[in-house]
Amino acid sequence: MKPVVLLCFVALIGSGCSSPGHAYFGVASRSVEIDGRRYDVYARLDRQRPEVQVIRMGYARRPEHIAILEAMVQAAEQATGCSVIAGSAVGDSGVMNARLSCGAGG
Repeated sequence: MKPVVLLCFVALIGSGCSSPGHAYFGVASRSVEIDGRRYDVYARLDRQRPEVQVIRMGYARRPEHIAILEAMVQAAEQATGCSVIAGSAVGDSGVMNARLSCGAGG
């Protein structure tokens, strides 16, 4: 890895900010705290099929990962006011992507 790229990566990690996937570039995040852990939520609600990306902030130990996955769904729903469509969530306890149902038309 080139030193400049490595330095940028370390700076990003150390800054405590999240960087969403390319589908969410330009979308403002909403920060949600659940059980003392922060999640940054990026949502595309302007689409026919609304989508969300949730990024866990901070370190998590292995035994915490199952609870974190559940909290990520909760964070998505709190931040958007929509429901995560059952079975649509993919990812891990670091980054989760899911489809949303927002109202009668979702």
